Amino acid sequence: MANIFKTLYLSIKKNNKTVKLNKTFKNLLKDNLLKHGKKATGNLIKSIDSELRLEQDTMIFELSAEDYLVYVDQGRKPGKYPNINAISKWATIKGIPQSAVFPIARKIKEEGIEPTNVIRDTSKQILQGEALSKLQEMLSDEISTLLVHTLKNIK
Repeated sequence: MANIFKTLYLSIKKNNKTVKLNKTFKNLLKDNLLKHGKKATGNLIKSIDSELRLEQDTMIFELSAEDYLVYVDQGRKPGKYPNINAISKWATIKGIPQSAVFPIARKIKEEGIEPTNVIRDTSKQILQGEALSKLQEMLSDEISTLLVHTLKNIK
């Protein structure tokens, strides 16, 4: 069974269907970040990348982005001061005076940052939307092709 699974994955990869799936996820995630107003420099959105790969008998979807996507997605609990340099850069980009940097940091320390849940929401959109139907159709086509090819080779 592992051999068939590997062959299926390689077939999907060869036909650039993993690229389509990755692009769908990346585009939806970028759209969700923009809906939440999370574009100061655009670095976070530009940094988003994903890969679908096979490890042993498991298909792995890996998302990579700037480290602070975690804070944008999950928020931040109150308690500690955030990175002052990062806030200073953000303030400069947003046209906020540097005199506001420390009060902003203090407010984040005291109140935290609300989560956006953009990763969860993007995943839900894919699982509930058209992308899942396309994925199911794609896998069905690939499995059918693979089975026909395998059965021809058995004879």
